[in-house]
Amino acid sequence: MSKTSTKGANVERVMRRLTILVLTVVFAAGMASRATGADEDLLPPIADAEQDLSNDYDPWQGFNEKMFFFNHDVLDRYLVKPVATGWSKILPDVGKRGLDRAFDNLGMPKRLVNNLLQGRFRGAGRELARFGVNTTVGVVGFLDVARAQLHIEKSDADTGQTLGLYGFGQGPYLVLPTLRPLTVRDGIGYGVDGVLDPFGYVTPFFVTAGTSIVKQVNERALNLQVFEDVEESVLDLYSAVRNGYLQRRRRSVEEADAARQAEWHPPSRAVAER
Repeated sequence: MSKTSTKGANVERVMRRLTILVLTVVFAAGMASRATGADEDLLPPIADAEQDLSNDYDPWQGFNEKMFFFNHDVLDRYLVKPVATGWSKILPDVGKRGLDRAFDNLGMPKRLVNNLLQGRFRGAGRELARFGVNTTVGVVGFLDVARAQLHIEKSDADTGQTLGLYGFGQGPYLVLPTLRPLTVRDGIGYGVDGVLDPFGYVTPFFVTAGTSIVKQVNERALNLQVFEDVEESVLDLYSAVRNGYLQRRRRSVEEADAARQAEWHPPSRAVAER
């Protein structure tokens, strides 16, 4: 293959990924709160996260509040929520949860790579084991057999978490149109995680784009009542979402560090038996 054709293929691959990203985020939940996984316990009410975070670094608050208004009061209210509501009526709850598990199964490469980068080799092994079991016995991930029968839990490793584990500061909080809440560090991680997805390189464009859209709509449909409860329970939704997000990401890095320490420095048998 000539250099010109190789360069052209690389450019086409990059443009394809950018287009997929645009199509995906158009259907992303405008309200800046991560959807709860199908088999995970619901997070504590977001209002509980408003304490002790009044001094978080939010120098772009004026801009962020405008973008939050667009995401929540325009995009989510008039596009994402109606589509998700219709989706919820078409697909029963058991189907939505199975689909959510299947999409989560496809996220294995990102978690595998970041477990390795964090030095959590047992965690990487668990991700491989989960993927193998759930892809086969679990019918491409619709059933989480690895968790239900073998008690193999997945991790939440991502590149933003990895950067935090190695001492990179979170940077300012940032809200962008159509995207979930971010910090500068997590924004970089979000982009890298997209590159770590191998399926986007081998599946046709329309399949990848369609899958991304369905994933976002399905997540929003699973959390219709959760989002509504949050909206009704807090007075300052922007601050509650921001503080809840920052608190959750901080805890995620701390838990990743604790998991790495436990793997590299396991307690002695005498201590474990106390």
